[in-house]
Amino acid sequence: MKPINLTKIPISGLEIHETVDFDPSYYLHTDIIELKHVKLDGTINKDGNQDILLHLQVNGVMMIPDARTLEPIKNSFSFEIQEKLYETNEEIQEYFEKEKNILDIMGILWENIVLEVPMRKTNSDTEYMSGNGWELKEEKKESIDPRLAPLRKLLDKEEE
Repeated sequence: MKPINLTKIPISGLEIHETVDFDPSYYLHTDIIELKHVKLDGTINKDGNQDILLHLQVNGVMMIPDARTLEPIKNSFSFEIQEKLYETNEEIQEYFEKEKNILDIMGILWENIVLEVPMRKTNSDTEYMSGNGWELKEEKKESIDPRLAPLRKLLDKEEE
């Protein structure tokens, strides 16, 4: 997505309807395997104080590793960005080039996408209980040692 020239934003606001593809260098050190075709819809306005108002709806699909098998699986995301960017705010200075009056919202968009990456996700239809050199065994509830049976009765009485 091209940086936005803030001097060319009309009074009614700038409508945005774009599909954004992220360069792999963005998600190099994240759990994201692939991130393409992120749909971005919304408006960018200026208020009376010349502050920038972002109202964006973001939808997309990212490929992340399965928590069990590490195979790529799809993870859909959808969120809104509603932000007021103050020209004097130090946090946006990396996206805002004041001398050129240009705003690059890719960084803001990326920061919000990273928040949508789940900590763990697995395909619910996969039931892998073994792999190369390992096997998951379910532990069966063992019967109580007959010598400890009187203690079990005491515990059951206390629970009542």
